Order: sequence, then structure tokens, then C-alpha cells
Amino acid sequence: MNLFRRLLWSLGNRNVLFIASIVLGIAVGDWAQYTEAWTLPALAVALTVSMTQVESSAFRPWHRLVRPTWVSVLLSFVLQGAAILIPARLLLPEPDLWIGFVIAAATPPGAAVIPFTGITGGDMAFSLLGTVGGYLASLVVTPAMMFLLLGESAVDPLRLATILVQLVLVPLVASRLVLASPLKEPIARWRGKIVNWAFTLVLFTIIGLNRDVFFSEPWLVFLIALVNVIRSFGLAFVIDQVLKRWHVERPARMSYLLMATLKNGGFASATALALFGERAAVPNGVGAAIAVPYLLWLGIRWGRGGEG
Repeated sequence: MNLFRRLLWSLGNRNVLFIASIVLGIAVGDWAQYTEAWTLPALAVALTVSMTQVESSAFRPWHRLVRPTWVSVLLSFVLQGAAILIPARLLLPEPDLWIGFVIAAATPPGAAVIPFTGITGGDMAFSLLGTVGGYLASLVVTPAMMFLLLGESAVDPLRLATILVQLVLVPLVASRLVLASPLKEPIARWRGKIVNWAFTLVLFTIIGLNRDVFFSEPWLVFLIALVNVIRSFGLAFVIDQVLKRWHVERPARMSYLLMATLKNGGFASATALALFGERAAVPNGVGAAIAVPYLLWLGIRWGRGGEG
């Protein structure tokens, strides 16, 4: 019985699942071609379930969306964008790789912001509104950044609108329906496991699709990993220290930190691959591998009961 309970615990534990996603992505990455089509639905499920943590009253009055939106744009596109592009330009001047980094910088906030706000005890209402606002702002900000940095519009507006509907509008509406239905209590009990499994699928797929580069170009992987470590671990440490000095309370501090260090890697990888080919998708593939230990670190360092 104890063995069975430990197995069940492992199947729901985010640390075990995220590590497994790396190992499986590298070991049996060919299978990722079969799960690729499920990445966006999995992200949508994770967002839907995570959004049920916020009651509909959090959206009223509607002008409450204004401040989280501009803060999200500042943290995700400006601050994190600079943390990606400056070291990338210095370390990796190759044009195709630069395109991949630009797409990463211009990508909306990560889907993980919302569930990890719950894990770290952040301000869930702010993270939800900031994520929604960040995606809505990306309709203008993303193509504008790509035009300025690449010299041409690199995003198909229809594709971007489709992804926004899948990852913002549908989960938002679905979460309101769940809260008004008998599913509210069961979803609340299984929320953590559902989110963990959804992210495991996404991480496995992204790593599996890009596993060849891990074996063929180790020095390139190291440099790309270094850029991603700077914009995740490094930026998180700096933001935490600065906001502590400014006496920002922990819930807001956690939400700002997550918004400034998490990008939608699935969005970035798919866009780079579709518009510029496999080489441009390499930075986001390596970034997905770095995201796994970073998410683990977030849970250990700032998870409920962790240091504040």
C-alpha cells in the first residue's frame, strides 16, 4: 500500500514530472511529433484550471485591467526582452539564432505565470489580469518588436489572433463556466495534478522536437543556455532583491517576478519554426530545457512554505 501511495504521489508531483519530461524528451524525442498537436490544448487546459482560482468578481470594475496590463508590458516585453536580447547579441550574433531570440523577447507572458502564482503564494488576481492584458497587448507589441528588430513584420496576425483565442479567451470563458457549474469542487481538488500533467506534456514536446541540437552542437547549447539562465535565474534574483529593498509585499513581489521571467515558450517555438525554420527555433528549444529546472527552483525557493 505504501508503494502504491508513493507511486500516486510521484505521478502528481510537479518536480518528478518536470524532470521526467527532460529525460523522456531527450531519450524518446521522436514521439514528440505525436504530441505536438496537443501542446496548445494542454496549455489551454492548464490556464482554464488555473483561472478557476480567481472569482469573476476580480474582473469588476473593468478598468482594473488597465494597471496590470501596462505593468505586464513593462515586465514581460521591456525588462525581460532586454534581459534576452542584450546577452544574445553579445554571445550569439548568428542571424538565424538572433531571429529566434527576437521572437522569444516579443512573445507574450508564459502560461506558467498563473499556476506558479498559486504555487508561490503570489497575487492571483494581478497575475490573471496581467496575463490577459499582456496577451491583448501582444497584438500590437509583438509585431511592432519584430518589425523594429528584424526589419519586417514576422507574425501572421491571424495566427496570433488564433493563439490568443485558444490561450486567453477560451480558457477565460471556460473557467467562468466551471465556477458556475458542479465541476467547481472536483476541479479545485485536482487542480494541481491537472496543471502538472499539462505542463509535462508541453515541456516533453518542446524538448523532444529540438533534441538533436543537444547532441550535435554542445557549445552552442551552452551559450544559448547561458542567455536563458541570465533571463530567468539571474533576473529573478535581481528583481527579488530590488523589490525587497522597496518593501513590496510578497504576493505582489512573486507576481512581478513571474511576469518578468516567464515567457510562452510554446508560442515562441511554434512561431519561429513556422516562419523561419528549425534553426530559428533552437533558442526556444534550449530555453524550454532551462525552463524545467527554473520552474523546479521557483517551487523550491518560493513555493508555499519556502523562503519569502
